[in-house]
Amino acid sequence: MKTKISIIILVLLNFYSIAQSPSDALRFSQAFNGGTARFTSMGGAFGALGGDFGSISYNPAGLGVYRTSEFTLTPSFKSRNINSSFNGSSGEDTRNRTYFDNLGFVLSFKPSGDSQSGLVNLNLAFGYNRTNDYFTNAFATGNNTSNSIMNYFANLPQDIDGSYLTIPSNPNDNYDPYQELGSYYWPAILAWNTFLFDPASGGGYIRSLNDGDGVLQKNLYETSGSTGDYVFSLGLNFSNRLFLGATLCAQNLDYSNSTTYFEDAFSSNDTLNIGDRFNALDYYQNLETKGSGYNLKIGGIYKPIDGLRLGLAFHTPTYYNLQDTYSYSIKSYMRSGTYQESSPIGRYDYHLETPFKTIASIAYVFKDLGLLSLDYEYVNYSTMRFSNGGDGLSFSAENNLIKDTYKSVSNIRVGGELRVKEFFLRGGYAFYPSPYKKGGLNDNANRTILSGGVGYRSGNFFVDAAYLYSIQKENYIFYDLRNTDGSLAINPVSTKMTEGKLLVTLGFKF
Repeated sequence: MKTKISIIILVLLNFYSIAQSPSDALRFSQAFNGGTARFTSMGGAFGALGGDFGSISYNPAGLGVYRTSEFTLTPSFKSRNINSSFNGSSGEDTRNRTYFDNLGFVLSFKPSGDSQSGLVNLNLAFGYNRTNDYFTNAFATGNNTSNSIMNYFANLPQDIDGSYLTIPSNPNDNYDPYQELGSYYWPAILAWNTFLFDPASGGGYIRSLNDGDGVLQKNLYETSGSTGDYVFSLGLNFSNRLFLGATLCAQNLDYSNSTTYFEDAFSSNDTLNIGDRFNALDYYQNLETKGSGYNLKIGGIYKPIDGLRLGLAFHTPTYYNLQDTYSYSIKSYMRSGTYQESSPIGRYDYHLETPFKTIASIAYVFKDLGLLSLDYEYVNYSTMRFSNGGDGLSFSAENNLIKDTYKSVSNIRVGGELRVKEFFLRGGYAFYPSPYKKGGLNDNANRTILSGGVGYRSGNFFVDAAYLYSIQKENYIFYDLRNTDGSLAINPVSTKMTEGKLLVTLGFKF
């Protein structure tokens, strides 16, 4: 079998690869409806309205609309269901979560007293709006008679001698496994040391699965975490016609992904057995990403005539400082015995720059009857960028892949509100087109959001409730295995995500 080599020989090979991918950049660049119940119930279409704490994360000029000071608190409950289909088999999993979507304070001042001309209001705000969350459980399973993850493991190190893949039995104190072996190769290193692939007679490597065998494949991934805006905002009201605002956002990012993948062999052809025989494997991957960032948002709202409101806002890119912590583990079940190997814990620091955003809005307020509102948001996801890797890596390959994978999109949000005395009835719609270029695996991964809600206001107290329903179809692959023409050798998993979210906002004016 494989023999151990000394650390002196091992360090002759210095590969380094990182875990960052275009999908990571997209995950941390997208923002969906979050904040208060009123904001959510109207599809987030508040760019020309304001007067709601949730709007501060989209068009900070909405802060200038406030006439009084205010406090809001929004707890929420979310249930996310994932239905998966792979090679004719289906899987399903659901995850529920309770958290807070919003906590906000607004302080309103009248520099000119009761005058309604000039600077009527100067408002300050600080608080939190959740912009995205990553709580998901997804399970997929199916039979595969074409290939195995062992093919993927064997393909990774095709040009590397097997001696370099062997984990040293007694590494010295100066041994840095991720620097010397590279995180990209660690799945192959673990598979090699658990006998999941072997040297091929003509060079390279072959899987340990017998010809004629198929495998039952199962994959479970669990993700958690969120991103949110800690906002510090200034809003100005000039003569009740022009509203200007600026928001400095401190972003907090917390994401974890735990993936468990299984394979079990079936349809074994014993007449083809040569050497050891594969029965099953377990493959575990763990990733945690933590960090912080900042961005600046500026905007304006103008009322050319009573009732009509026009809004425009710009968001600078968010500049994140991030750290990944990751590890791998493989356990193989062979005829000769059970073998298990785990990677050391790896850490990597880097920067991420998200896209610039432009939001144009229009709304009409029907005095005491209600309102209608529309937001148009432009985002070019091909401009996402990784930079400043901890080892000086330029990320040129990753950034070129981002440019080749993603495109610009036009997001639409529509909302309406009907008022009957102290009661309010609301509805909303939002459409987020797929950011993937045509021909990609997820070029039809659009997200549609429907929402509705009610509200009640009495004196200085108000309460709002909202329900949001979201649906999105996506595809993913268990592992990246290609045919000679570059096409995928493994069928993708098709998923349908449905999400329900209930929010309640309690508010007080003072």
